[in-house]
Amino acid sequence: MRIFGSIRFWRTFHLWLSLLLSLQLLAWFGSGLVMSILPIDEVRGDHLRAPVPPINWQLAKMCPAQLPAHTGGLSLRQRGEMPVYQLDHDGKLQFFNALDGSALPPLTEPELRVMAQQSYNGTGTIHSAQLIDELPLEARGLPTPVWQVQFNDTDNTVFYLEPTLGQVLRVRTDNWRLFDFVWMLHIMDYDERDDFNHGLLIASSALALLFTISGLVLLVLTLRRKAARPH
Repeated sequence: MRIFGSIRFWRTFHLWLSLLLSLQLLAWFGSGLVMSILPIDEVRGDHLRAPVPPINWQLAKMCPAQLPAHTGGLSLRQRGEMPVYQLDHDGKLQFFNALDGSALPPLTEPELRVMAQQSYNGTGTIHSAQLIDELPLEARGLPTPVWQVQFNDTDNTVFYLEPTLGQVLRVRTDNWRLFDFVWMLHIMDYDERDDFNHGLLIASSALALLFTISGLVLLVLTLRRKAARPH
């Protein structure tokens, strides 16, 4: 087993690992640098969200007991400055005006545009608004249908809003898209960009650990050889 004490073996082993891992190590270090530079609040788009108006629930005249029977939960929500009851009936959500008990229909496009602009804290105006059933990658995981509202600002901001309440579910900007791209490189999930427990990442991490260990072993053996040389 003297081969494992040979500098030549560890140098060759370390070299081959470096060739296998060079691109991924570059991706890990580069993506980590980018993610550490980007302010997370700006990545999330928090600076582009206008404050949500407070709701005075004392104005609600409709008692929840007067609402239709429901099998799920009752939630207190809002639509702009209107207090709203949300009922869950067998997984289907229903919304009622807490002021008079009337059922709330989905927002029309003009109503949705007004709410989107009121929810926006940037310098642009609405470029387009459309109700979509097929989600782009940046809106993955959202329930459908959902309103996609694009603003003509320097951040290429897109809001995704719930169709009945007009609640902003997601804010997406160029900063978020850059962060999402380098996150994909970092976790090596090139499809959904959410899974960091897959085999490719585990194998690459194990090889990177071996690369580090082999480098340390090579360093120790080299220092030993230098120390053993006569002065």
